[in-house]
Amino acid sequence: MTMSLDVLLILVLGVAFGWLARRFRFPVAVAQVLLGMLIGPPVLGWIEVGEAIRLFGELGVVLLLGFAGMELGVQRLADAGRSGVLVAILGIGLSWVAGYGVAIGWGSQAPEAVYVGIVLAATSVGISVQVLRQYGLIERRVGEIVLAAAVIDDVIALYLLAVAHGTFSKVFSAEMLGISLVAGIVLLPAIFWSGRSLFQSTGGFLLERGSYVTVTAVAVFLVIAGWATDLAGFSPVVGAFFAGLGVRAGFDRQAKLVPASSFEPLVALITPFFFIAIGSRADWSVIADAGMPLLLIGLVIAAFAGKVLGAMAGALSVKGWEARALVGFGMSPRGEVALVIAALGFSQGHLSHHMLVALVLMTVLCALLAPVGMAYFARRCRTSASAKTEARGSNHG
Repeated sequence: MTMSLDVLLILVLGVAFGWLARRFRFPVAVAQVLLGMLIGPPVLGWIEVGEAIRLFGELGVVLLLGFAGMELGVQRLADAGRSGVLVAILGIGLSWVAGYGVAIGWGSQAPEAVYVGIVLAATSVGISVQVLRQYGLIERRVGEIVLAAAVIDDVIALYLLAVAHGTFSKVFSAEMLGISLVAGIVLLPAIFWSGRSLFQSTGGFLLERGSYVTVTAVAVFLVIAGWATDLAGFSPVVGAFFAGLGVRAGFDRQAKLVPASSFEPLVALITPFFFIAIGSRADWSVIADAGMPLLLIGLVIAAFAGKVLGAMAGALSVKGWEARALVGFGMSPRGEVALVIAALGFSQGHLSHHMLVALVLMTVLCALLAPVGMAYFARRCRTSASAKTEARGSNHG
């Protein structure tokens, strides 16, 4: 197919599968990843993920994370800060150790094992956000913790990538590490304050001119913020998320609500490119090679064990084991950041082809399985919350 037909097919089928998934209460992210596997090279081969589709996918996840920041707000993020930090640090530590151990057990040398650990340390917050939003949990404590921890995860994972690259390529650069440090300490708060100041001063003017102008202005700011963090060596989604927090803060200081519903059609239209691209990356041709099935199983187990156990230990302030398990599964998807780290490790000669394929397949399986687990525990949390509400009502009665 030509590029234009690929784009059209993803637009039509992606939106349709998203609508069907919501109608049947199935995780939208899973439906669209499965769609990517179906229409991509693994099965039907109807589409090829070229530069245009990758660009749309990056734009989609940038807008999705910016929108999540706008929905959440900085106050809610700050309220979940301590638990978010604990979940992130414990999840990163356990995932790195588990990934390193699996790689060494498979026969990897130390540099490859280190890169595997870093890949497992990253979290794909884009997938988790979609599920949390679908079940109305994005603004609850579990959603706050997942978002806070995932942002911290990406910052630390990409900083670890910079350290590993500098160390193993024997060109350890203080300048490179300095850029990463500045991005984490200076750039992200600067993006937040820029968004707050900009939309505090222009929010009323934009809203008076209608939702189209407001959505366009906000979307442009989110993309610029993502581009700035990308230049600094970080994932664009981190910058977009902080930009969304700043946009929300700017409108809030004007006592004007951001018309969130106006952003829904744009997000629903663009995000399928991201999820479908993940599904289409699966390559099953080498899975039958000696040792590959065990490697893949070990990586998937390590990926879930590290994040779920880290969340269960770090989110003790969250009431109920179901809610803590939901946080753990919310931290388990791997996506754009994990794939970027794996691709860089391969291009720099630190990852073998077989390990690259195993990590891509691990990412796809996590993208499929984690939202299923999230959906299960999200329903249990809502059922538990409803039961407690009814119990309180009957006691008052």
